Amino acid sequence: MQGFYGWLNKNLRGRKGQQGFTLIELLVVVTILGILAAIVTLSLVGLTTNANVQACNAEYKTVQAALDAYMANNNLDTIAAGSNTNDMTTPVALFNPNPSGTSPNYTRNGTTQFKYDWDAHGKIINIHGPSGCVIK
Repeated sequence: MQGFYGWLNKNLRGRKGQQGFTLIELLVVVTILGILAAIVTLSLVGLTTNANVQACNAEYKTVQAALDAYMANNNLDTIAAGSNTNDMTTPVALFNPNPSGTSPNYTRNGTTQFKYDWDAHGKIINIHGPSGCVIK
């Protein structure tokens, strides 16, 4: 077996008795790993911000649809304007803990993540949330 290891060492390293990795080989591997880490880090940086914006937009659409459905169901042209609220039970009852055929739920939660202002015609005019929350 000694002959096989000597042959393997001679063919891979070129000199007898050389063991381990050379400094150049280690530097190449560390450089490659550094480049891969930089690529992964740069691709993950914007994911949190993007997720917050998408959550805000999804909730905005849900609340606006609930306001529209509430007004249509109650044949209303105007409603009590909401002022910086995330409570969907007042000033307009968009959430009902005991829904029925005559008093349904318009939202799935009693409170929302962000706070909203809406005008008397049921149009959301302002969102109080993280930056990037924009009315579309």
